[in-house]
Amino acid sequence: MAMDRGPWNALVDDDGSNLVGSIWNKAAIKSVILDPADAAFAAVTGTWTPVDGSGAGLVFTLPGPARYWRLGPVVLIQAHVVYPATAHGASATIAGLPFGNIGTTYGGLYCGNGTTRTFLLPPSSSALGIYDGASGLPTTNAAVSGASLVIAGVYFTT
Repeated sequence: MAMDRGPWNALVDDDGSNLVGSIWNKAAIKSVILDPADAAFAAVTGTWTPVDGSGAGLVFTLPGPARYWRLGPVVLIQAHVVYPATAHGASATIAGLPFGNIGTTYGGLYCGNGTTRTFLLPPSSSALGIYDGASGLPTTNAAVSGASLVIAGVYFTT
């Protein structure tokens, strides 16, 4: 979202007497401060494709587009992922995030659809580990076989 330029438009350049208008040179402020500030706070949006990160070669069904919104270092994601039927015992992992985690803290994400699942994004990673909401233990691919997972979350990137 762009900055509100209403106050900016109300500024009047000084006429040279130092008695009228603002002491600021509007042209200099615009190119040095305002334009970079607009760019820094502009949201970046797009879609991403969740893929199997467990190494099992699973192919997810995506009922709709997975989306992201990035504002500076903050990334918001949402996706709806349907796991295929599988008996594979590897830890369930969803990769393909649009940006990696900043590398200092876990990103916390949440999924709810029948059985509560917690998604954790480890430091320096771009793949979500899926954990059982009740036990806190990693979930296997077999445990989410056929599950419809609705993911929403926030994490930090560089």
